[in-house]
Amino acid sequence: MKQLTQLTDSYERKMDYLRISVTDRCNFRCQYCMPENIVFQDKSEILTLEEMLTFAEAALQLGVTKVRVTGGEPLVRRGVVKFVGWLKDLGFEEVTMTSNGFLLEENLEGLVEAGLDRINISLDTLQAEKFQFITRRNHFEKVWRSIMAALETPLSPVKINAVAMRGVNDDEIVDMARLTQKYPLHVRFIELMPLNGDTDGSRFRSLFIPGREILEIAQSGLGDLEPVGKDDPAAPADEFTFAGAPGNFGVITPVSEPFCARCSRLRLTADGKVHPCLLTDLDIPVKAAIRSENPVEEIHRVLRETARVKPAAGLTLPEESRNRTMSQIGG
Repeated sequence: MKQLTQLTDSYERKMDYLRISVTDRCNFRCQYCMPENIVFQDKSEILTLEEMLTFAEAALQLGVTKVRVTGGEPLVRRGVVKFVGWLKDLGFEEVTMTSNGFLLEENLEGLVEAGLDRINISLDTLQAEKFQFITRRNHFEKVWRSIMAALETPLSPVKINAVAMRGVNDDEIVDMARLTQKYPLHVRFIELMPLNGDTDGSRFRSLFIPGREILEIAQSGLGDLEPVGKDDPAAPADEFTFAGAPGNFGVITPVSEPFCARCSRLRLTADGKVHPCLLTDLDIPVKAAIRSENPVEEIHRVLRETARVKPAAGLTLPEESRNRTMSQIGG
């Protein structure tokens, strides 16, 4: 494959990580992510998996080495397991997926065979009743079975992503952290972000918990945390471990301690837009380029333009909240 100059933005940040949202649809309705009455895009507006693969191939030529498959919920998209295999065949160093876990157990074998390198599972609580409140779905037991099943595959250790919300699941920080002492799980609490999936202004401020407070709560309950070195300097999580624990515990702090200066991410939305920054509404249309006579060349043009306009930092104040919901961007 023809290798071109590494894609780098105006702030000399290397752009080598692509997140592909294969669908805006989801089988959950998490309160911080997707309104219950959300209107999905017409399927005619959504890129085919083959078109997404063409975009991925063009990105690979510009030095993107890692790709994450997201949604909505990626496993509701027919053919997504096959798509993971296609991405691996292209030659990406790492192909990963973020899922809510509901459809994971029955897809585990296929995903491992396709070459998936790692799975992140979103889980905000260990209590079934609270799970139903947050997700508006009664599926905790099925998700937990998927996590335990994944630990028995080459996808172990499994990463767990939890969005921290004061008065909702902050009383479970110690319980979630304790999982890392029992299982090879990497549990990371993510600060709530001011996106328009039901969080704005005063409500956002009442729910928000900073990462430093999360770490203090975990340590007060379970003892000292030792820092874990980063394999990837651009990785957003600050990770730690309890002495002798098989897993890690960490925080991702996009609001209280933004990591924009080391951001290496690009996002392709399901409806064919490049989203260079999660915390802005900036979108660069790429569908026409993908469907043009010279798609790879045209995609390269769009990606270079994206690199040029990628902002130095996102907007983290709730009064500057974004119009797209998390589910429409792919996280």
